[in-house]
Amino acid sequence: MKFKIQKPRGTKDILPEEQKFWQYIFDKIEKYAKSYNFNRLETPIIEFKDLFTHSIGEGTDIVEKEMYEVSRFNKTLIEEDDKDQMVLRPEYTAGIIRAYIENGMQSLPQPVKLFSCGPVFRYDRPQKGRYRQFWQFNLEIISDASPLTDTLLILLIWQIFQDLGLKEDIVIDINSIGCKACKPKIKKKITEYYKKYLDIVCDSCKKRFVTNPLRLFDCKEEKCQKIIAGAPQIIDNLCSDCKKHFTQVLEYLDELNIPYDLNLKLVRGLDYYTRTTFEFRDLKDSGRQSSLGGGGRYDNLIESYGGRSTPAIGFAGGIERIVEKIKEKNLKISDQKGPDVYIIQIGEKAKRKALILLKSMGEKGITATCSFGKESLKAQLKEANKLKSRISLIIGQREALDNSVIIKDMEDATQETIDIKDLENILLKKLRNE
Repeated sequence: MKFKIQKPRGTKDILPEEQKFWQYIFDKIEKYAKSYNFNRLETPIIEFKDLFTHSIGEGTDIVEKEMYEVSRFNKTLIEEDDKDQMVLRPEYTAGIIRAYIENGMQSLPQPVKLFSCGPVFRYDRPQKGRYRQFWQFNLEIISDASPLTDTLLILLIWQIFQDLGLKEDIVIDINSIGCKACKPKIKKKITEYYKKYLDIVCDSCKKRFVTNPLRLFDCKEEKCQKIIAGAPQIIDNLCSDCKKHFTQVLEYLDELNIPYDLNLKLVRGLDYYTRTTFEFRDLKDSGRQSSLGGGGRYDNLIESYGGRSTPAIGFAGGIERIVEKIKEKNLKISDQKGPDVYIIQIGEKAKRKALILLKSMGEKGITATCSFGKESLKAQLKEANKLKSRISLIIGQREALDNSVIIKDMEDATQETIDIKDLENILLKKLRNE
């Protein structure tokens, strides 16, 4: 039987020519995250399934339909610790909170600010901007309940999108879904309204009606959307503390002139959210069918895992969708910087000299490369130009014999022959002045 030479459905190869878009986004995320004193944390791609069923909710689409279970071919060799079912992570937050508790981060100065970036996995119907393996960047602020913190996180994300060149193309949808005190009242109002529509709504909504009525607002089915339009407003049933919190968040956003739309049906798709929920949406996406990223408060999650009561807020952004938006706008992204030095070698003795130079430059922190498979001077100069090297070093038969090297500036095309023992000082001087 012939096996398939193709990637699995819903996955994507990130080809060399696309890497500049990804690196551009990663650099912006890291730049702003570190400026706001976020520290990087990476968690395993595999986690125990219970971690997600407990946090996301057993009645959610992610848990019921979308998680990828991990199994071993030889199940007779499974160790005692591996008997619990494991899954590929469908989202970041649960694993980050697990790491926060397990590694004793409660004892660190609070709040703890963490950022992550990597692949997550969900079984979904592949379409533009939606994959079964996709990349997210995550930002989490743990142990701060202030509405100023909600605004701070939104501001940070806004600045990332602004620096990516997308400021004019996005808007923030925002809502509050209440806390433990007011959620029972909110759910009661929603279930009372939906009772008369249970024969009409989709099968998924019939389950949501029982498991988590708030998620009825998350349905994208056209017939259910019409019912959602007439449902009670969550904001009208918030407790006084939640109303005050949400009002302050909006006032701070107004002071910062950050544009937002009140989306009073926005609940997000995970059970652990409380109070502020928000999404960064493409302005062209009037139907609100997809977002560039979203997040919200999850003030009860750590306590539900057995930790002490700890407020927190987080955000997840979709890298593939951001890449598509940057391409759609034809934003000019510069190619990644090439090596400092390209070593051109002609002849066997020159190749040996080049090999030694590669090692010594690496030890001095100078990035250098060469192409031993290319023999001619012309071909190697062409390669140096393609890689955008700042300087080329040329070693021919004569230079190999008398321990000299031709140093060529690739920008102004000037060159000089120097003794190889003076190379390091001259190179460092030229590279410092670029």
